[in-house]
Amino acid sequence: MSKQDEQRLLVRIATLYYSENKKQSEIASLLHLSQSFVSRALTRCQKEGLVKITVVQPTNIFVSLEKALEQQFGIRQAIVVDVGEEPTVAAIKHAIGSAAAHYVETRLRPEDLVGISSWSSTIRAMVDEMHPQNIRAAGVIQLLGGVGPNGNVQATILTQQLAAHLGCPAWLLPSQSIEHSVEERARLVNSPDVAAVVAKFEEVDVAIVGIGELEPSQLLKNSGNYYTEEMLTLLSSRGAVGDICLHYFDAAGEPVLTDDEDPVIGMELSQIRACKQVIALAGGQDKRNAILGALKGNYIDVLITDYPTARELIKA
Repeated sequence: MSKQDEQRLLVRIATLYYSENKKQSEIASLLHLSQSFVSRALTRCQKEGLVKITVVQPTNIFVSLEKALEQQFGIRQAIVVDVGEEPTVAAIKHAIGSAAAHYVETRLRPEDLVGISSWSSTIRAMVDEMHPQNIRAAGVIQLLGGVGPNGNVQATILTQQLAAHLGCPAWLLPSQSIEHSVEERARLVNSPDVAAVVAKFEEVDVAIVGIGELEPSQLLKNSGNYYTEEMLTLLSSRGAVGDICLHYFDAAGEPVLTDDEDPVIGMELSQIRACKQVIALAGGQDKRNAILGALKGNYIDVLITDYPTARELIKA
């Protein structure tokens, strides 16, 4: 049998399958072939260039940029959302939140213990976009103390809402995010209610975190529970560029405060780095250096950001 005879049959099979949408079993019956022969033939068609499958990429999907981020920073996955060239802060948060909601709804496993860093308006946007799921996760745990002096309970609400969406229990962290002193932090961390939650940080399978700048977010300012100007000056002098769970790091991703200086009750940077999967939600070009520091510190497995910011990160 000549090469041309072989190709004639391969093209016939490919035409029936790809152009006429016939099933492999139908082709096998029509041409008096085995279904396994048809399957092998379709594989050969692609290998020999008789069939070329092209993925049509919409203009608002950035596969190449996502791959470039993954390769440049060694992360598992990058998700880049379309927000236009001059987006508002609200538009960025909504787009990232929507993409994060889809990611969480499609990737979480029933046995996952999910941690949430809950001083983030972008994470709040994610929770607002989510719908009740049949995942039945192991639980949702609050990774950062949340109740500020002014009675703000945003962190508690977010944790409970996410747990409700995932149909699982919630572990709340009954403390402020930033205590008045390191001594007060130590006392609270050793109290039974707080210690029980903090002990579970090591068990978190998926941590959903925001990335903050040195300047506190409006959400954090409104809570009344953030660093004094004196502490912010100290952080700046040590090269702090951003934070995860209010633990600040420099441009290389290294912590800028020692354990005996840090009054924050929340998942430690070392624990975040060791977590199985960390999903970071952050966008806006003002956060470029903070995101870059977090990437260099190897804290992130999945980054969800916007197109203009991703484009700047690639230039680093």
